[in-house]
Amino acid sequence: MAHIDVVSEIAPGAQVDDSACVGRWCVIGPEVRIGPGTRLTSHVTVLGRTTIGRDNAIAPGSVIGGEPQDKKYRGGAAWLVIGDRNRIGRNVTINVGTELGGRVTYIGDDNVIDDAAHVAHDCYITHHVQLHRKVLLAGHIVIEPGAVVESMTGIHHFVRIGRYCRIGTRTPVRRDVPPYVHYYSHDYYWDPPMVRGLHDEGIAAAALPARQAQRLRTALEELFGDPAAMAIKIHALEADAPLDPEVAHLCQFCREGLDGTYGRYRERFRNQVPPEAEQYLSSELVAAIRKENAPCL
Repeated sequence: MAHIDVVSEIAPGAQVDDSACVGRWCVIGPEVRIGPGTRLTSHVTVLGRTTIGRDNAIAPGSVIGGEPQDKKYRGGAAWLVIGDRNRIGRNVTINVGTELGGRVTYIGDDNVIDDAAHVAHDCYITHHVQLHRKVLLAGHIVIEPGAVVESMTGIHHFVRIGRYCRIGTRTPVRRDVPPYVHYYSHDYYWDPPMVRGLHDEGIAAAALPARQAQRLRTALEELFGDPAAMAIKIHALEADAPLDPEVAHLCQFCREGLDGTYGRYRERFRNQVPPEAEQYLSSELVAAIRKENAPCL
């Protein structure tokens, strides 16, 4: 049987795996599913249509699956999906999705979300992401694999954070941040944030073959090494096709950011199910979303 402390409150209908551990003073809602080996230390609240995978650790004071802080939310069906082996710190808040944003907030595998961080509705945090203390995510944000966001950084809604990039402490992020770069403000928020160089640790963490890593570095230096027009430099890089996959992804990411409203490519997915749903969610959940979004006849 699951280890459930006698002073925790588990609503009828909740599904807690036999190998899970629910500590003291936890509250589990009726539509929650908790997978094998997951540990809720104490004073954790899990609400809504929340599914938590295996071997996660959630620290005291966290509220998981609460309703969105969005006036457009009308109480309709919405989900939070959390994958495997995530480490969620103290006093973290993560909301379910909204009707107009695709109905799902998604946390993938092997992520670290530190103390007092907030993940708002309809965000997609993919895999191997680090959100440091007091990072605040507005709604509809996508963070690609391997990205690092340092403490007390705020990210505007509909922003996309590129794979294996690093965002510095107290940086106000209002537009898409390209992959593999170091992006921050000098003197915290008093100086405009921008790409300040390459994220060498991110490139190493991607574990690319040496030749691909060097080509990626060359492309990054060409794109961000001087203030010349980004679109021209992207065109020049793509003229050398075929490109390595990481260089092609980098060029596409930057071009989409240039085309997006205010530098935010995902603004075009307002009031609709985003493409990440098909990529990261199960076919059963995608079918449920479509059913909820189907017009009444």
